[in-house]
Amino acid sequence: MAIGVAVLMATYGVAYAVGLRRAPVMQAAAEAARAAVADARTADAMTWAPDRLLTAEAALRDGLAAQRVEEMRLWPIPDTQRVVEAFSVAERAARDALGVARESRSSAATAAASLIADAEAAVAASEALATTIHLGAARRALLAQARAALAESRVYEREGDFGNATVRARQAVALSAQMHDHAVAVAARYADGETLARWQRWKDETVAWSRREGRAAILVSKEAHTLTLYDRGKAVKTYRIDLGFNWIADKAHAGDGATPEGRYRVVTRKSRGATIYYKALLLDYPNQQDRADYARARRDGTLPASAGIGGLIEIHGEGGRGRDWTKGCVALTNPDIDDLFTRVGVGTPVTIVGNDSYGAIAEFARQRRTGGALDGRQP
Repeated sequence: MAIGVAVLMATYGVAYAVGLRRAPVMQAAAEAARAAVADARTADAMTWAPDRLLTAEAALRDGLAAQRVEEMRLWPIPDTQRVVEAFSVAERAARDALGVARESRSSAATAAASLIADAEAAVAASEALATTIHLGAARRALLAQARAALAESRVYEREGDFGNATVRARQAVALSAQMHDHAVAVAARYADGETLARWQRWKDETVAWSRREGRAAILVSKEAHTLTLYDRGKAVKTYRIDLGFNWIADKAHAGDGATPEGRYRVVTRKSRGATIYYKALLLDYPNQQDRADYARARRDGTLPASAGIGGLIEIHGEGGRGRDWTKGCVALTNPDIDDLFTRVGVGTPVTIVGNDSYGAIAEFARQRRTGGALDGRQP
């Protein structure tokens, strides 16, 4: 009997010793699985690979449960292989979640950066357009919203929230697109064949009159921002000019900031002291055609009832400011208006056109209509 007990105790001792050696193996497998799951969580796998992370966490729980079962068994030799395999499943799933999370996050970061770059280009193009095309309050609000959406997208990108960064960048692009649509509507007539032909006809008739009469005539090209003096049908001097702040449009009513287009004449020469703008040549705006256009617009309801036709359109001094700032007049530097004063008098024809050829604004309108690429340069 004593011998049997001794044998049993010895056997149990050997088994217990074996069990003690296997316990660290299970613990090491558990720690490796826990570390892998923790790495996946740190990499925000719950955002970028949620299904895979949940699978890994479930496998880890299964492994811990299996470890507890083996540690509580009466027979002291645990089934180490079963426990280690359970933790290995959890570790592999966690590593898989980590890899997918990193790849998904990288792809999202790249996509967000690309969209933000598109938004930056779109907003820059809108800002460039805003320096060329006068914007009403609603369009200025659109541009402000586009700038704000772009700024927010950059903040979200820095914080690693690429989903919201993408959403804000897309909003900035969409708001800029609305700005561009407005710009195209304004610029479209610069690409209109009938309008270009009319402007060219006005120019040809003005030059022909100068040649026939042997006298001076003035041609103003709004897009080029030039005033060219013709004498006997030859261009003899070209001056740089500032225009109305809404120069790209044809004048429709008082206060719209547009420089009118048409064929006019100098009706008064204003010397120093007779104008706040150094010297000035007063034009006969509104002429008969302007009055007819104004009356038609009032009948059509395209002008507010309070809008007057306007007047006092001049070629005057105080220009050279590097921007378009007048209320519709043509401004030269004071030395240039001095020079022009010596060359023209009352009755001199003044023809004002949008452009006398197919220019950059026309090309901008054509590209936008056909889906061509736009950059941040002014039209």
